[in-house]
Amino acid sequence: MSKARHILSSVVVLAALGVLIILTLTSPPNLADLVPTLFFSLLIAFTTAFGVPLAGGRASLLPMTTLAAYLTLGPALAGWAAFVGVLLSGWLRYLWPEREAERRPTSFWRALSVAVVNGTLQVASILVASWVYLRLGGDVPLTALTWSALLPLLGLGLACLGTNLLIAGCYLAAQGREPLDRFLRSLPRVIAYEGWSMILAPVVALVYTQLGWGAFLLLTLALAVISLVARGLSLTSRRLERRVHELDSLQAVGQALSASLDLDSILGAIYEQVANLMPVDNFYVALYDPDADEVSFPLAVEEGQVVHWRSRRAGNGLTEYVLRTRQPLLIRENYEAVLERLGIARIGRSAESWLGVPILAGQEPLGVIAVQSHSAAQEYDLSHQEVLTTIAAQAAVAIQNARLYAQTDETLARRVQELNSILRTTQEGVLLFGPDQRLLAANPAAADLLGSAQSEMVGQDLCSPGPGGAPSLAERMGYACEELEAACRRVAEERDSFDRQQIAMAGPPERHVERTLAAVRDRQGEISGWLLALRDVSEEHELAQIREDLTNMLVHDLRSPLSVLTSCLDLIKGELAPDQMTDGLRQVIQLGEKSGARLLRLVNNVLDISRLESGNMELYRQVVGPRYLLENVADRLAPEARRAQIEVTVEAEPTLPPVYADPEIMDRVIHNLLDNALKFTPDGGRVRLWARVDDSREPATMLLGVSDTGPGIPLESRPRLFKKFQQVVSTSGRRRGTGLGLPFCKLAVEAHGGEIWVESEVGKGSTFVVRLPLA
Repeated sequence: MSKARHILSSVVVLAALGVLIILTLTSPPNLADLVPTLFFSLLIAFTTAFGVPLAGGRASLLPMTTLAAYLTLGPALAGWAAFVGVLLSGWLRYLWPEREAERRPTSFWRALSVAVVNGTLQVASILVASWVYLRLGGDVPLTALTWSALLPLLGLGLACLGTNLLIAGCYLAAQGREPLDRFLRSLPRVIAYEGWSMILAPVVALVYTQLGWGAFLLLTLALAVISLVARGLSLTSRRLERRVHELDSLQAVGQALSASLDLDSILGAIYEQVANLMPVDNFYVALYDPDADEVSFPLAVEEGQVVHWRSRRAGNGLTEYVLRTRQPLLIRENYEAVLERLGIARIGRSAESWLGVPILAGQEPLGVIAVQSHSAAQEYDLSHQEVLTTIAAQAAVAIQNARLYAQTDETLARRVQELNSILRTTQEGVLLFGPDQRLLAANPAAADLLGSAQSEMVGQDLCSPGPGGAPSLAERMGYACEELEAACRRVAEERDSFDRQQIAMAGPPERHVERTLAAVRDRQGEISGWLLALRDVSEEHELAQIREDLTNMLVHDLRSPLSVLTSCLDLIKGELAPDQMTDGLRQVIQLGEKSGARLLRLVNNVLDISRLESGNMELYRQVVGPRYLLENVADRLAPEARRAQIEVTVEAEPTLPPVYADPEIMDRVIHNLLDNALKFTPDGGRVRLWARVDDSREPATMLLGVSDTGPGIPLESRPRLFKKFQQVVSTSGRRRGTGLGLPFCKLAVEAHGGEIWVESEVGKGSTFVVRLPLA
């Protein structure tokens, strides 16, 4: 209480009591009136103690019982009855505040001073109302209710109520704007409750003066019951209103928390809704980091203003106490004593009342929500604690989600930054497009290769024409739209497959690019997009072309000297007389012929492979029978088979339909296959050449096969069989090959529109199959 208000209250109290004492001394009361005076004191205490709580004050039957005492006993005794009754009610409210549903005064003397002021207010109201009542011609005690008594009674009631409210308003205005505002908001309900009840005051006086104590006791009992019922209804209504308000606020908190993953927005929503339910001039949210053992304060409010509090190491303050115990803590009064009893260190300003609840995720404490008052004790009660605990439970989920989102967002941002760095620095073009073939992302290297800006490419349909009718992105990557869809289907059929091709992209300058298409799958294995990598292999292609041209040039230049060398050996052999041809010379000439022929065959194979690869090999196709092809090769290699004791058989019906092929080229294909079979089949083995029509396809095709009883080909070696200069390392034959026979066979068969493959089982032999179109 401020000094000015204290002085004003003291003056009013002394003045009212002084007047009351003077009236008592002027007209001393009869001893018989002391009993009803005491009874009215008890009735006033009861009706005051069990008044109806309102925001900013309370309404009761006190004005009615005070006026009834005045109309029965006169101003002096009525004043003393009111004063003593109000003092008794103040004492009751101090002893049992929970029954009053209001804050308990901090001390007995504080409660006494408030009761004295309220009692003096009632005395002053009675004195003023008495003066008005007597001036209007009223009689005391009231013994009859006549028309002439109505005006004085009306003046009595209005003067009493007006004086009471005026003095109460002035007293609250001296405390500040907020108490006055609460009082003014409750004024209509106070006037309605207390004003209408004053009509009963003349009735109570008449019952006492005319009907005696029996009727008076029954009436006062009825008034007591009415007071209790009114109080109960009011308290129930207030509890219901408060509960509805709490539920509305809790719903608003839930909606606000579920609508955001931003921590600042979540804390702001918590503060806004808590402010609707309780005083939050001083409010804070503390979050605990168990790894660093630190407490941070993302939101703190002091005297209604948001302030910044620095983080600190977890100590022994109230916040840490709630974190350790994981239980709410309510300090209604005696703040310092409670801290001392609990062994808690005081950190920051001392408070009069404090309430804090833990924010728990399961059993793990995330932080604390706390409100405190530095000016008033008993600012918070158990209902506030329950509401704040409920809000903290909702906040725990939202805060944990916000933390996880922040961590995920940070990790994702870091990963995106790393990926962007990789995509920016890599020399390979990378494009990501969705199932609808709309481009989602592209790196700078891809933009350079395709000759477009990244911002223009992203979002485009790969098959849609570019600006001004320019080729689509798919066309610039060497795809027709149907080809791209077909490639995606092929890759989708096998989980870990990809489609890799080398294409030439139009310039200038022309670029050779290795194009790799792979599927992007989610955790369930479903395709969510496609990744296309473009690697510029122009330099590699140019080097390979130079190497190929150099090889072809060297091989081509070797063929002429080899032909001359072979011719010279034939000439020498023809010029020498039989008696001049010694055994040693004959062996030398034969070795030279054999080596020259082998080297010439190698040179021819290299040149033919080169021509087949470039598409420059001219084929002289004609109708030729399969049996003829097989028997011709079998007869030519029969001596070598006999030397190794290998049985060579031909299984081909003479009535088989002919094929349309170059006889010389296909003869070399069958020769290479049979030569390989003889080379790897052990002595005493068997090689079978066969031919049959395959009717499973439309149109029908001819299958030519060479089957042996050799060691077989391991599965891991089969992909390299038809590549140049590749041999099966794990299998040894009678002699080493050049690694060009099977590549020649593959290119020659494909040039005829056919295909070649191998079927093999380790330890049981191999079968090379050639498929050719029928004539």
